[in-house]
Amino acid sequence: MARSIGDHILRHVGVICDPAVNTVPHEAELDEFLILGSDGIWEFISSEEAVEIVHACLRSGDGASFACKTLIDIAASRWRYVEGDYRDDITAIVVDLKSIWNH
Repeated sequence: MARSIGDHILRHVGVICDPAVNTVPHEAELDEFLILGSDGIWEFISSEEAVEIVHACLRSGDGASFACKTLIDIAASRWRYVEGDYRDDITAIVVDLKSIWNH
């Protein structure tokens, strides 16, 4: 929670409350899903691999919730393998855009 409002003690090493925001044009015909994840996801899973994981889950019909849980489980497993008992916050949201556009 301290990062969301800024951690004054760690500001000198880059812990700030200013969010990193990117704007990407949306293309309904091409965009299939959206992945939002905390740094605990991205520490050991590349963007490309996350896309592959989510795409495989959605293609098999398992749905966005299962894809999200799979992504979190893989991240947690890799944290455990590399860091032992320590791990960063692992939070993710997967939105199946195709199911939204088709309704």
